[in-house]
Amino acid sequence: MTERTPMTSATADVIRRVSELLLEEPADVLANQDDAVFAAIRDMFRTEPSLSAEVMASTRSNILHWAASLLRDPSGPVPVNLSTEVVGIARDAFRLGVAHDLAPAYHAGHTALWRNWTRLAFTASSDPATLEQALDIAAGSLARYIDATLVALTELLESERAGLTRGTHAQKLETVSLILEGAPITTDRASERLGYRFDRRHTAAVLWMDPRDSDRRALQRAAEALGTTTNARQTLHVIASSSSLWTWLANAGSIDIAAIAAATAQIDGVRIAIGPEDTGVEGFRRSHLDAIETQRLAQRLPDLQVARFADIQLVALATQDDAKAREFVSRTLGPLAMADPELRTTLRTYIREQFNASRTARALFAHRNTILNRIQRAEEMLPMALGSNSLEIGVALEIAHWMGSPPNTTSAFRA
Repeated sequence: MTERTPMTSATADVIRRVSELLLEEPADVLANQDDAVFAAIRDMFRTEPSLSAEVMASTRSNILHWAASLLRDPSGPVPVNLSTEVVGIARDAFRLGVAHDLAPAYHAGHTALWRNWTRLAFTASSDPATLEQALDIAAGSLARYIDATLVALTELLESERAGLTRGTHAQKLETVSLILEGAPITTDRASERLGYRFDRRHTAAVLWMDPRDSDRRALQRAAEALGTTTNARQTLHVIASSSSLWTWLANAGSIDIAAIAAATAQIDGVRIAIGPEDTGVEGFRRSHLDAIETQRLAQRLPDLQVARFADIQLVALATQDDAKAREFVSRTLGPLAMADPELRTTLRTYIREQFNASRTARALFAHRNTILNRIQRAEEMLPMALGSNSLEIGVALEIAHWMGSPPNTTSAFRA
C-alpha cells in the first residue's frame, strides 16, 4: 500500500484559504447548497416555512462545522456534527416518517459542496501539484465527515425511536396532519384523539423560532399566553417541528396584535403568525393554511413579532410568483424601489392614511413638514404620477414592505 505524500505547506494554505471563504458564508454557495438539498427531499420541506428554515440551518451548520475544522487542522479528522440544527431537522424527518430522505439529502449536499469547494480552490492556487493534493485531502475529509455524521444521526434517532413515534405530541401531529391533508378520518374520531371539538369557530396560529435557538418550552409558554390573551374557549397545541408549534383557538375573542405582542414580549425569539377565524373542520384547515402563508411572508421581516393574515392577504395573492412580483415592484416604483426604506415607509403610510399628512405624521411619530418633504422626494422618484396611479403604487409598496430584500440562504435565518 502506497503511503500518501505528506501535506505541503502550500497545500495547507489552500485548504485554509478555501475554508476561510466558506466561513464568510458566500450567498451563491449557500444558495447552491439549498437548491441541491431541496431537490433531493420531499416538497413539504421546501413549502412549510419552519421545515424549510430548519433544512437551511442544518445545511449551513454542516458546511461551517467542516470548514472550521479544516481551518484549524487541514489534515486532521473532522468531529461529527450533532448541533441543534442538524439534530432538529433529522428528528422532524423521523417524526414525519421520512427519515430515509436524510441520506439522499446529505449526499446531494455533499455533491454540491464538493463542486463549490473545487471552484473556490482554483481561486486560491494555480499550481497543479498543490491543487491535486488539496483536492485529494479535502475530498477524503468531506466524504468521511458526511458518512460519520449520517451514522451518528441514525444511531441517535434509533435510540430515541420510542419517544419520537409514540409520544403524545407525535400522535397529535399525526392526527392533525390527517385532517389537514383531507384524509378519511371522522370528526368524532379526530376530536377523541385530540381532545378538541371541531363544531366551533377556529383561529389557527403558527409559532416559530430561529432553528439555531429553538426552545420548545418557550413555544409552549407563548402558545398558552396567546390562548389567554384571546380568551379562547379551548386551545389545541401541536409541536410541528423542532422550531415550530401549531395552535388552534376555539371561539376566541378579538385578535389584538398589540395585546398579543405585549403578552409574549418577554419570551425571547418566539414569533407568531395568525390565520383568520373560520368554522368547522374545513375552517380548521383553511385558517391553518392561511397562518402558514402569513408565516411565509412574515419570515422576511425579522423585526415583526406578530402578524395576521388580514394584514398580508393582498400581498399573499400578489406574490404567488416571486419573480413577477419583484418585477412589478421595480417597474411601478422605479428608483424608489432601491431608495432609502424610510421614504417607502412614509409613502406607504401616507397612502394607508388616505393621503392625510397629519395622520401620517402621527403614525410615524414625525413632524408634518418632515413627512411632506419625504413624500415629495418619494414622488420625484416614481416613474408615474401618484394621484392617478395610487392603487398600483400602493400595492407595489405593500409588496416591497412584506417581501423585503431578495431572498437568499442567509436571509432565511433572520426569520
